[in-house]
Amino acid sequence: MRIALPLLLLALLAQALPAQTITARLDLSRRDAQPDYLEYVPADGGLVTVGNASRKSSRYQAVTKYDAEFKKVWSKPVLTQNGHSSIDLLAVLGDHVYAFISEFYPREASIKTSYTCLDMEGNIVEERVVIDQLSNEKEHRVDLQYERSLNKQKLLCYRNLAQGTRSEKIIYYLFDAETDSVISGSITLPYPDEKFQVRKLVVDNDGEIYLLGKYYMVSRIKSPQDYGFKLYRYVPGDSEGNNVSIKLGDLFINDLTLKAGRDNNLYLAGFYSHRSSEEIIGSCFFRVNSNLEEEVQSTQRFSDDFLKNFLRESQIDRGKELRNFYLDNIILRSDSGALLIAEKYYTSYNSFVDMYGYMVDQRIHHYDDVIVSSVAGNGDLEWSAVARKRQQSESRDNLSYLEVVSGETVFLIYSYDPPREARTIYYCEVDLEGKVSERKPLLGENAIDEVFFPSSSEQVTNDEALLYYYQERPKVYSIVKMQFD
Repeated sequence: MRIALPLLLLALLAQALPAQTITARLDLSRRDAQPDYLEYVPADGGLVTVGNASRKSSRYQAVTKYDAEFKKVWSKPVLTQNGHSSIDLLAVLGDHVYAFISEFYPREASIKTSYTCLDMEGNIVEERVVIDQLSNEKEHRVDLQYERSLNKQKLLCYRNLAQGTRSEKIIYYLFDAETDSVISGSITLPYPDEKFQVRKLVVDNDGEIYLLGKYYMVSRIKSPQDYGFKLYRYVPGDSEGNNVSIKLGDLFINDLTLKAGRDNNLYLAGFYSHRSSEEIIGSCFFRVNSNLEEEVQSTQRFSDDFLKNFLRESQIDRGKELRNFYLDNIILRSDSGALLIAEKYYTSYNSFVDMYGYMVDQRIHHYDDVIVSSVAGNGDLEWSAVARKRQQSESRDNLSYLEVVSGETVFLIYSYDPPREARTIYYCEVDLEGKVSERKPLLGENAIDEVFFPSSSEQVTNDEALLYYYQERPKVYSIVKMQFD
């Protein structure tokens, strides 16, 4: 009995301990300036941020470096605000930090984009290097985006230019940490803006650029032949590339996205429909090699058991499909398969008369259930699971979720305010067999009034993620590095 009791206590304690551990923490109070952008530093496990140098003034923008424990190491001003300039984005490549800056010149009607590069000690390597100038601009705008290669050695910055009724044009800048070089170029597509959507732009480990786009043949879609997807391949510096069409015959491809794998293959996955381009009934999967030759094409219908989560049996028998689900991400598996993660999103409107007698139209954003589907390397849909949640607000900042893949588990993390329970950050787990756990508080049973910001959070290593959230009490913004087991 003396031996059994301690063992029992240890077992109960092990069950109570969380599977997640905070390994670094940065708390910013109301006296501290809040960052506009934050980036993980793979070289040392630290953090860099950019934003106002102080809480009292927005005149000076500074890059701040933190070590692996999120202790402040240095801060360096990179921009003096003049009312016409801003930080477009912050990016880490190898052992360098890049702050991209855009400035509007009213007299010239132009926008110049430049970057300042710093090393990990805070020394300026390059300062305000101009990479492009846009003409005929009426006002300042920030539209620079970026993608990194899988090995984190290539950084692709790009912007999609508004060309009116002319061809679609994208300008880009490819930074290479291995060769310490920058290549600029442009991509011209033979479609006007209103007939073409850039769905994904990626760069592989060799520096090749791939673009997935959706084109329209008509203004109103009635059949699968009215639109299609194209995959383009570009050699850096070239404006013309090879392309291949992605279609499924008489099936509508509802949603599709692209990822470049370690094996130099390209993976495209999404959903399809028999009925329209706004519904889904199953998954589609394509594997394409670097020469744009299709190796795998597959469509798999959702099982009836899964559809029963949303539809009645009579609706399933009539062929009814799911609406308002949108693909967020695909996660590549080690066996050349993929996990597809989608979320239910829609908007509603509420009109009311305020206290001053004015009519107010209120737009409410709804982010609800998350679907996780597992697709094998041959394209077979192994299972689909649904994680239940309900979120709604006029602001989208703290809605949606972050997915973290660690080992054999997918963690879905989100802010939630359930009835008669604490408002805090919750998570659920999806295992290799598609089983979904119950909702659990991420920060412990005593956590309350935490608001999570998924768009500023990300997975940074195989088992770690950066989480950004606000604590209502004691009114602190927190950035934590959390390990998932």
